Amino acid sequence: MKLTDVAPLETWQQMAKEIYEKFGVNCGVLDTDNVVVQPPVGWANRACPLIKGNENSRVVCASAQQDMSGRARNSKKTVIGKCDVGFTKFVTPIFYNDEFLGTTGGCGVLLEGDKLENFYISKILNISEKEARELVKDVKIISADDLEKNVNYLEKALLKIIGTI
Repeated sequence: MKLTDVAPLETWQQMAKEIYEKFGVNCGVLDTDNVVVQPPVGWANRACPLIKGNENSRVVCASAQQDMSGRARNSKKTVIGKCDVGFTKFVTPIFYNDEFLGTTGGCGVLLEGDKLENFYISKILNISEKEARELVKDVKIISADDLEKNVNYLEKALLKIIGTI
């Protein structure tokens, strides 16, 4: 079974759009192999599309996604962490009748008290540290409470889609 067997692509797109508009995070939907089914409909910051769109730097997203997806699948719970450059990331597993179909989640914001790795951003994008700082100067900083609200909202939206509410 695939994610599109549970809901049409338009439904996943609408969920991603709703999460982006409400919380300002990059929200996507990925299958069991971490292949994008629904990409983010908007970007949380100016650095993420550059990192994700660059052949040499997209590993930052992919490695965090693979690790967190595996942990979410095994625990059957949302996993919260960070990517290598420091953006806050959460990954929620999607199960239907106990079958793992993929993940959804959000990223691209910064949890209060955390910091971004501007030096690393500059290296992977082949820009100066000054340019990296400029690129991330408007990154949204969120509280732990706001992160929890985002996760809870996404989990409820997901339950509505998969029909368990």
